[in-house]
Amino acid sequence: MSKALNGTGFVSEELLARVVAAANQLGYAPHASARSLRSGASRILGLLVADITNPFFLTLVDALEKRASEAGYSVILCNSAEDPERERRNLQLLLSQRADGMILVPTRDSWAGRIAALTRLPFPAILLDRRLDGLDFDSVTIDNRMAGALAAEHLHALGHRKVAVIMGSPEMAIARHRLDGFREAFARHGVFLEESFVEKMAFDEAAAFRAAQRLIARPDRPSAIIATNNHLALGMLRAVADAGLSVPRDLSVMAIDDLPWFDVIRPRVSVVVQPSEAMANRCMETLLERVRSANGRVLPVEQIVLEPSLLVRDSTARPISTGAT
Repeated sequence: MSKALNGTGFVSEELLARVVAAANQLGYAPHASARSLRSGASRILGLLVADITNPFFLTLVDALEKRASEAGYSVILCNSAEDPERERRNLQLLLSQRADGMILVPTRDSWAGRIAALTRLPFPAILLDRRLDGLDFDSVTIDNRMAGALAAEHLHALGHRKVAVIMGSPEMAIARHRLDGFREAFARHGVFLEESFVEKMAFDEAAAFRAAQRLIARPDRPSAIIATNNHLALGMLRAVADAGLSVPRDLSVMAIDDLPWFDVIRPRVSVVVQPSEAMANRCMETLLERVRSANGRVLPVEQIVLEPSLLVRDSTARPISTGAT
């Protein structure tokens, strides 16, 4: 039966039809593990995500799973929840499942021996959204400096000069590059970002809420605030609403990363959009090419950098003439 269903033995069409009918009646399916041992391929891809609660990562996961399914692969999804030890255990799980390849959105913090362990992987792997220093892997990211610059150019064109930023740790390349792009774009126009208007070390919604509260309470309140990711944007928006401020009349707000309901709430939120669909497509294409050539030709490492785009909605406008500029 298994040879007929797997196509590993020659059988007549009449016999194959009877075998398929019997298999369907019995609920028979070829044993995946046994088949992978014979073929050397499991048709399984691992997807290790730093934080599945981040809506941006959820969008990527959905697109990646669809691409994998279209190519005939199943996906084992592992949420590391920004916990390095959990990421290490997830990696061990994929090794035990004899995965053919892996997509990794790494946790912010490392674990002892992470680079060495990843370097020794028996299957191809690609980094998504975040890179790791010292690891010569394929990667798909966006131009984060450009993301910050797009936001700055938009706010500057509206007339904002007193602007604030809510971000994570400057030790994280993504957050640092977005701030650098934001700062550099304003500097090109002769406007220099006041350091006390940069709220750092906001890693979650609650911290962003407190950071926004501090900015709003200042006697020299900024005319605009940008959150460098969608998690932080939620905390920022909640603080603005609690303060009873009218957006964008009293304060312009925007974010890097879109959310589905940013286009539903009023006012709709202006954002810098990451090309999640394109990121997923390029990531899966690159990984599958590696998987298919794992025992053949050597491919050069690719560091794919995609461009974000500006999406102007209703939460940004020219500042009112109260000296806030």
